[in-house]
Amino acid sequence: MSQLIPKLKLVKRRWSALACVTLMILAAFVVIAGPSHAEGKRGGVLRMTMPTDLTQLDLHQTSAEIDNAVLSMTVYETLFTYDGNNNIKPFLVESYEFSNDGLLLTMDLKKGVKFHNGEEMTAEDVKFSLDRVRDDKLPGFHANNLKPVTEVKITGPYQAQLVLSAKMANLLNYLATDVGTIAVMCKKDLEANGNKVVTPIGTGPYKWVQWVKDSKVVLDRFDDYSSADGPVDGLLGTRHRYFDRLEYYVMKEPSTRIMALDKGDVDFTAILPYHMIDDLKKRDDITVYSALPPDAVWYMFYVNFNHPILADVNFRKAMAYALDRGEITKAAVWGYGTPTFSVISPKLPAYTPDLEKMAPNYDPEKAKDFLKKSKYKGEKIKILTSKNYTPMYDQVVAAQAMWAAAGINTEIEVVDWATHLARWTKAEHEILSFAMIGRMDPVAQTWNLSSCNYYCYKNDKVEQLRNQMNDTVDQEERNRLFREIYKITCEEVPYMINFYINNTGAYKKNLGGFTDFDAYRTRLWNLYFE
Repeated sequence: MSQLIPKLKLVKRRWSALACVTLMILAAFVVIAGPSHAEGKRGGVLRMTMPTDLTQLDLHQTSAEIDNAVLSMTVYETLFTYDGNNNIKPFLVESYEFSNDGLLLTMDLKKGVKFHNGEEMTAEDVKFSLDRVRDDKLPGFHANNLKPVTEVKITGPYQAQLVLSAKMANLLNYLATDVGTIAVMCKKDLEANGNKVVTPIGTGPYKWVQWVKDSKVVLDRFDDYSSADGPVDGLLGTRHRYFDRLEYYVMKEPSTRIMALDKGDVDFTAILPYHMIDDLKKRDDITVYSALPPDAVWYMFYVNFNHPILADVNFRKAMAYALDRGEITKAAVWGYGTPTFSVISPKLPAYTPDLEKMAPNYDPEKAKDFLKKSKYKGEKIKILTSKNYTPMYDQVVAAQAMWAAAGINTEIEVVDWATHLARWTKAEHEILSFAMIGRMDPVAQTWNLSSCNYYCYKNDKVEQLRNQMNDTVDQEERNRLFREIYKITCEEVPYMINFYINNTGAYKKNLGGFTDFDAYRTRLWNLYFE
């Protein structure tokens, strides 16, 4: 987990696929934070670690989670966001309305919201920002996500409309996401700089000060901040901005981050080595957290449907029933994860406990029965993996022993990360060990079941259900449609999901304001020194 983010050249049409591991490694950088029951103390400098350096300053063009972790919701903000129950709520938007046919979204913006350069946010900035992320000429990945948006209209100084060519139930989700943020940027500043982000200027509670490459990032409190007020609920409500300054220090090695915490050089660090967590928990000078986020990374195996043996559903079921996901979770992440077969995190509304009962859970006898029904004759099946990400490799080692016990002969093939990605995108693998960043929306979460996957799976019924989800605004109906898709995956086993990983970190005891905010979003503005 200490590896640097691979430099991926994204294919826009399939951004979720290629960006997934780029995002996954640094998802744990985000801090569980929230308001305490009492008002916090103002002042001081909060010092944090970064597992890698920033890749760039333009959130419209980056897929790196580290860029989002530092800049999103601190420097920049979005039109919509999430409450404490992961429901989408307006943020920089005061109110909104869809037309009866679902093809027009009207947004009334908050008035008096200031950018860090003193300019007031208006519909001009919103249109400019949305048009910018929709521009195919820019090297971002939002253009495809917002493809149904054909036009952004200004219908008043503080009102904008999005014209759609087709219903888009997950539109608000894209406008709310803090991973690959569609941030609202200042039109005047960008136009003055040739449409390039020279100095990040947003509406967030902290403003940009400095970036020393491979060393640190510095942000200062924005005293004229006015975007949010009211009771804190998830990412809604007052952003107190207790600290005068936020300092992020690049420390690529976990041991270095923990040493810095020991010495008092930083106040908290994230992405703890799993094998060290148990010992860290015994200390009385720090607090260790481990929590499952709603968009948690899941570790899994893809199977190639072009392979004659893997195309046999009985063989795939034999493989699935042979896997003890609890033991795999222990082997790969020391138990700091949640065993599952579902692409939906238990923290999301679409998840229900009965999903796990439907799954092909560990049953050695069933595994052997399905193996007998299959066309398998003892052929060696290759498992492609990389050691760049330790859990990805460790789950293979654990699974290989389980498959061997069921009578399935496998061989581990280890390659470098670039080769691993290239062979995945070309479907040049048999079984592939992988990890995917979770998404908050059911449609986005099931992208790898669409016709745009990299393992040659196709199911017309699944495609139909995904299209229905995308056309359905009612959340309960969308959740029901997802569960129909899930039933199909349990029967067809197009892949084998093993576990979700927890995000982990540690902080000094004098840091107050931390809560068990399970949505796991950055709320640095509510932390303070006791």
